Amino acid sequence: MANTPITPSETAWRGGVQALERRNYKESISLFQQAIDQERTEGAKNPKMKFVSYLGLALTLSQGKSEEGLKLCEQAVKREFFDPDLYCNLGIVYLRHRMKAPAFEAFQKGLNLKAGHSRILEELEKYDRRGEPVLSFLPRGHYVNRLLGRVRFRLRHLFDGAAAQQT
Repeated sequence: MANTPITPSETAWRGGVQALERRNYKESISLFQQAIDQERTEGAKNPKMKFVSYLGLALTLSQGKSEEGLKLCEQAVKREFFDPDLYCNLGIVYLRHRMKAPAFEAFQKGLNLKAGHSRILEELEKYDRRGEPVLSFLPRGHYVNRLLGRVRFRLRHLFDGAAAQQT
């Protein structure tokens, strides 16, 4: 496979990703927008959906919640439904909008496309699912299970904190 030169739009996009990793959201938004604009000057009728998706992610991360960012990520996934990165971005944006079920669905679709996708796995690790009820013979919502669950949660954090201080 021949080495293809990196286009200016791709260079801007890569810079935007680096700025996003540094949490410099204003710079990343500017670079993603520049990548989209540059693509038009390079002759593309429609921008690459990864550029659109990352712009949506950056908008959402910079504002906490962004309807425009959500729309951009959803649009990108609809047009290029075979890219797990786009599903990862959409999942993160859904989580920022407190839409957990669609977020985990997006992450799962991304994992279906690429089983070991590192960014998706990192995001999923951040959000542990609930454990089993303390008393399995009682419903999860029963007062005793809820009370014992809180006690278990606090004890785990207490012991985890003590173990971290000893190391």
